[in-house]
Amino acid sequence: MIVWRDGDWIEDGDVLPADDRGLTLGDGLFETLLAVDGALAHAGLHFRRLAGSAAALGLPPPPGADRLVAATRETLSRNGLDTGRAAVRLTLTAGRTARGLARDPSAPARLLITANAAPEAGTPVRLVTARVRRNPASPASLHKTLSYIDSVMALREAAALGADEAVLLNVRGRLACAAAANLIFRIRGRIITPPLSEGVLPGVTRARLRGALPDLEEQPLTRREAEAADGLVLTNALRGLRPALSWDGRDLPGSESLKSRLEEGLSLAEDRASVV
Repeated sequence: MIVWRDGDWIEDGDVLPADDRGLTLGDGLFETLLAVDGALAHAGLHFRRLAGSAAALGLPPPPGADRLVAATRETLSRNGLDTGRAAVRLTLTAGRTARGLARDPSAPARLLITANAAPEAGTPVRLVTARVRRNPASPASLHKTLSYIDSVMALREAAALGADEAVLLNVRGRLACAAAANLIFRIRGRIITPPLSEGVLPGVTRARLRGALPDLEEQPLTRREAEAADGLVLTNALRGLRPALSWDGRDLPGSESLKSRLEEGLSLAEDRASVV
């Protein structure tokens, strides 16, 4: 793998020093974008989220969009991934500092860009509810921080139970998200997604759907309310819209038709946006 780091190219070398805060404390952020034949999907939304999260967490701002696009395309090319589907990751760390929790305000941030083959999109999933809980008061619930241990453990638990993904409740016992996706339910004909205040990451695909579908509602959901759903779709910028075949062993026969409804809404919205 060839990595872009702050304008330098690193091949099969040490990408981060041992005292980088991203490595020692998980002090940083990341974004994962889909690239198709070298073109970045919805890059502006990802770049704005990264910059907004950096400001919220007191990190130096990342480079501007033009530089990020140029560096990303070069990263794809150098890794032989400028055709087909690829996963591009931007990693922003708080940089190097002395030992301890306090940041050195003069320390520059560090930005890495990597690229790998992208997983297949739209694949159906079987879900189980994880024991891990989301904390809506934690910054880690609203920003893509490098501290992703909750999602790692939730997905590990799901895999041990023979499932593909995990559903996470929050500390109040209400629905939040999946380990690496937002959740959209169809309950008695209504299309509902939990609000950000429930400990939900503001996903890019979720935001696009909110803009495209006027009937997509935000509503807190108890587990009992959510279990009345006949359809459930997971949304993720890299994996797309993934219909849930089952949740905790209960079949969800309406997930495919819900996925089709969401895809139609996105397609119509993008067609309208393309008209000048």
